[in-house]
Formats: sequence, C-alpha cells, structure tokens
Amino acid sequence: MKRRTILQGFGLAALLDAPLVASAAMARTAPAAGALDLTTAAGNVTALAKLTATLAPDGYKHGWYTGVLMGVVPGEAVRELVGVFGMSSQRLVAAPEQGGYQLLQKECGFFTDLKTGEVLERWRNPYLDEVVEPFPIANPAVNRWILPVVKEERFYDRVDGEAAPAEVPFVLPWKRAGDRVMLEQRSHFWARNPLDPEIWKRESSGPEIQVSDMISYHARWSELADPRRDSVDYSGHWVHVRPWQPWMLMGDHPGHCLYSAMTATAETTAELPPRILAVVRERLPEFLVPPAEVRPSEPSMIRYMRERKPA
Repeated sequence: MKRRTILQGFGLAALLDAPLVASAAMARTAPAAGALDLTTAAGNVTALAKLTATLAPDGYKHGWYTGVLMGVVPGEAVRELVGVFGMSSQRLVAAPEQGGYQLLQKECGFFTDLKTGEVLERWRNPYLDEVVEPFPIANPAVNRWILPVVKEERFYDRVDGEAAPAEVPFVLPWKRAGDRVMLEQRSHFWARNPLDPEIWKRESSGPEIQVSDMISYHARWSELADPRRDSVDYSGHWVHVRPWQPWMLMGDHPGHCLYSAMTATAETTAELPPRILAVVRERLPEFLVPPAEVRPSEPSMIRYMRERKPA
C-alpha cells in the first residue's frame, strides 16, 4: 500500500501535464472517445458547451451554487457576513456560421442568515450598525458566446482609454489527473460604475468598479471525451470580487465584497439541492427554465437602479 501511494504521488505531476487528446490508449477510461482534442479551439468549444449546457436540441440544464459573502476591509480580518445561494438555467443556440454557440442563461440568488440559513429580508450591517434590505439576484438574461475565437463580453462600459483585447483562439488551460479533468477561467475588469456616486451617494462605491470572477470546473475525462454524451456534469468553485453591494449602503467605505461558493450542475430540477429548489420555486419560478430567445444582458446594478431609490 505504501509503495502504491508513493507511485501515485510521483505520477500526479506527469498526469497534470498529459496531452488532453482522446486516443486508443485511453480506451479503458474513455469508451468510444473519438478524438476530442483540447489543444484546439474546436475541441474547447465542444467541451465547454457540454459542461455548461447540453448539445441536445431543445435541451437545457441547470447550475447551482452555495457559499458565503465576505467583507474585506484594510486593517482587519475578513468577515463572513451572509450566506448566498442560487441557481441558473441555460441552453445553447447553435451558431454554425461562427463555429460555436451562444449560451442563453437566467440566474438568481439569495442572501441568507449565516446561522439559520433563512433568506434575509432585512440585515444589520455590522460595519454601520444599521439595518438594510438585501436585494436578491435576478438576472433574466445572461448571454455568453462559446466560439473558436474569444469574443469579449461585458455587462458594464469600459473606462475611457482602455483598449479592447486582441482576439485570440479559444484554447483554455485544462489540466488532467487520471480520469479527472480540471479547468479554471478567470476574468477581471475595471469599468464605469452605472451607479453615479453623485446620485447614489450611499449605494455607489465610486465612479469606477473593479470586478473579478474565478470559476473552476472538475469533471471526468472519460465522460467529456465521449462523443455519445451531449452533456457532462461538473462540480467546481466560484470566487467573486466586487465593490460593496449597493443595498449594504457602504458608499465609498474602504474595502470590498468577496464571494466564495461551491458550484455544480443538475440535469433536472430534481437534482438541485432541495433548499435552493424550494426557495426558487416559491419566489422566482420563472428561473427554473432558460430564456426562450435572445434578450440583452442586464446586470444586477441596472435592475437595482430601476427598482430602488437612493437612500
């Protein structure tokens, strides 16, 4: 047993750099693997489409997350403030002329009490010692392209003078260990804040916003490489950095929000965590199915401006 453990340990580094091409040598772990090649843009389009949605015509699937929202303030330890959980429903629209797909998605989420897990209607902000009203996440249209060439997409306008990045082939930094395949996608931007600080004095963190997302995927290589499968389940993790939520009424108080959440997929609503399904079914049942047509994407800040007034 000790010898086997040692051999496995030494083999992991090599496996992590193994070429991600399905071949006859992988027949034991990838039945009918075909030739999914994750060193090519076409292979990456197919793989990410199968992970995030399904290739089946008229089919769709769900994603879900559960974790915590934390406060990061200079000069003190990070604080866990509230729980957060939610889900998404998504489907693919083929774009054969572009060699890929457009992902149409709805996403929603709720902020919860850390002790009871109950959805918060009101919450005492410990930084201000003031009661505020959380604003649930409810984005009815979150569109994303999955194409052989990276196509930049943004919810917010660029800060003046920032150039758009050059187009590059859509080849992602996959890693493999045995039958496990892993991926992390990272995005960072600096943009104009739609919440004008002159008007939204307590809700806006300032004229610009800094936002980052880090999303990881963990799946089985044998399932991903199998051409008979239209969709592949994954588990993963989501890390999100953003300014204070407008409903926290923090204004330009130093610091920001940090989210950390476990993520996974569900082929049907029956596979969603029961608590998430129950809350969404009660409060936002329309989010249990994906969009039927392409609509402009809308971030939560825009919806906040429409539904709330400056404090």
